[in-house]
Amino acid sequence: MKSLNITILLVCACFGTLLADAVKPFHFSLKGKEQKLLKIIILQDASVHINGYDGSELLITGKNDTSTGPINGYHDISALAAQIHKSTSADFAPRIIENNGMIEMILQTTDANDITIQLPKRTHFSLQFVSHLPKSMLSLTGLYGELMISADVPSVFINNISGPLSLTSAGINLKKVININHVRWNKASHDNSSLLFIASLNADVNLCVPPGLKASLNLKATHNRVYSDLPSHQLNYESSKNGDLAVKLNGGGTQVFITTEYGNILLKKEL
Repeated sequence: MKSLNITILLVCACFGTLLADAVKPFHFSLKGKEQKLLKIIILQDASVHINGYDGSELLITGKNDTSTGPINGYHDISALAAQIHKSTSADFAPRIIENNGMIEMILQTTDANDITIQLPKRTHFSLQFVSHLPKSMLSLTGLYGELMISADVPSVFINNISGPLSLTSAGINLKKVININHVRWNKASHDNSSLLFIASLNADVNLCVPPGLKASLNLKATHNRVYSDLPSHQLNYESSKNGDLAVKLNGGGTQVFITTEYGNILLKKEL
């Protein structure tokens, strides 16, 4: 009987943990609000994935990702220590401020360390986000509206966007990487408008360049280097007095600005 009671207690404890880890999804209709700027502020350490899709609803989900696990050969004994109580919410329940031109959402702090935000792909979107978890990341995929991102996170992955994109990352994470690939360049190539503006304190910025792209790159790696594996005949270099490197790809075109104080800039052929 004592063994049965212990088993029941363990099952209840595990079930309670599962319930604590679950975060209630948040839904918000953006139908008829397509022209408004959607601004989301996230005030917790997590990985965040922003995905565009063909629907008209904003959907935010979260989970507690424990896939990293302990270091090989070691056991996690953290539970033996006295637990520090954290004030968290069971759902995101954002504070929403809406006016004629903008919808601002400040998400409640939850136990989720992996957050996915799905939004209509042509939404004009702004994000403020800081995460100091060593393996946390921000990904932006399939977004065709204007993007204004302020994020201090170790890794940023930008894939299949049309821009324009403004990304600033000026925090103190020791090592950061920003990867940009499969940009839809056609939108800005007709009028040579500015498509990308990337500014970081210490991130390495990797820009994947498709063959035949006509672009004017304004690059500055103040305390580090700019590298390229692009064919030399496609490039025309100019250097300015303040240390900027101006690169015209195939005669120039779409404007791209990349600045990193302590990181490298890498121009690479898009596969």
